[in-house]
Amino acid sequence: MNFRNSFLPVFSLDWLGLLEKLKKLEGHYGILAPISCHNNLLKTIRDCEKPFFIDCGIFTHQDCPWYSQKHCEYRNHRWVRELRLASEQKLRQKVREYLERCDKFSPDFVFMQDIFGEPLLSLHLAKLTWEEYWQKHRNYTLIGVVQVGYAIYNWHQKVVPQSDCVPPHYESPRSFLAPLISAYRDIGYEYIALGGLLKVDKTRTTGLKFGLSTEELDELLTWSRPEFVLGGLALTRTEVLKKHNVWADTTGWLWWNERYDSERFSNRNVFHEVFGLTSYSND
Repeated sequence: MNFRNSFLPVFSLDWLGLLEKLKKLEGHYGILAPISCHNNLLKTIRDCEKPFFIDCGIFTHQDCPWYSQKHCEYRNHRWVRELRLASEQKLRQKVREYLERCDKFSPDFVFMQDIFGEPLLSLHLAKLTWEEYWQKHRNYTLIGVVQVGYAIYNWHQKVVPQSDCVPPHYESPRSFLAPLISAYRDIGYEYIALGGLLKVDKTRTTGLKFGLSTEELDELLTWSRPEFVLGGLALTRTEVLKKHNVWADTTGWLWWNERYDSERFSNRNVFHEVFGLTSYSND
């Protein structure tokens, strides 16, 4: 599948109604679905003969995420129960289960499992996942997810490094993220996605928003040179994404309806305008 170094819009979905709407579009685009989707939906997406991406659904089950395990300890005259990072053995088991489920649906690309807001822990998972990925022959390509958002958005905070961690003594987000991205390349990842760029915004229907301006995204892509920007696809950012020939996904275009924003879109074919699609049916 030779479409690298070219702009690729990718539509994220998790139910059949969105896929049926998506099928009405004509043009070159990809489809992304979380591995938690029903088997029939994942098989149907595969039959669409579009570039097919699977991810782990990073925002699901946040009360007890997959990478944690419950720890119980008697401390200060009482029992304390808390979630901690799971052991390497458990992490490897979860990664193995994830990859084996992906194997069943013949995707083209699979995003590694990462931890939102944890760039160094995600790097640790990237190493484990790469090793598990190569335990058997697989026909899909593994995409490394670099959690850049936390470093960019929280660099102004004066965090005191703990004694039991590796203190990243860098002067800017770029000086921290550039070697972090290089570390993924050194592991063996040929495809890199930038993640963590969505920020909580309770005023939005989705509860999230993209945190960088167009100018900031342009600067980030200039030196980071990724293949994918997670959650980055939008009207205002399309020209930047095309300029750098990267892929990006969104759910927004599937949900959009002119009834909710008729002033902006009633006289515009946004799908044609943004993605260069030949036609779009509103039926």
